[in-house]
Amino acid sequence: MFFKRANAMDFVKAGSAFRRIRPDRMIETARILSIAADGFGIPHVKYELTVEKPSALPRMVEGHRMLSLSAFTDTYSERVAG
Repeated sequence: MFFKRANAMDFVKAGSAFRRIRPDRMIETARILSIAADGFGIPHVKYELTVEKPSALPRMVEGHRMLSLSAFTDTYSERVAG
């Protein structure tokens, strides 16, 4: 993971996209909509999640989600755009 080598805020920006491949081979792509701190100063990532299976129907947009920056970088470590 490249996040451990540098500050995650340098890589995670609005408009960027990251993905992960789940054990069931589903591909999740997270497109970042915004990053903002909560009332305690903890940064959170608001993103749109798209899920696709290589040999199935077209991709499905799962909608908007939110994770702490730390949880987001642990989950989505492969940068694909932005």
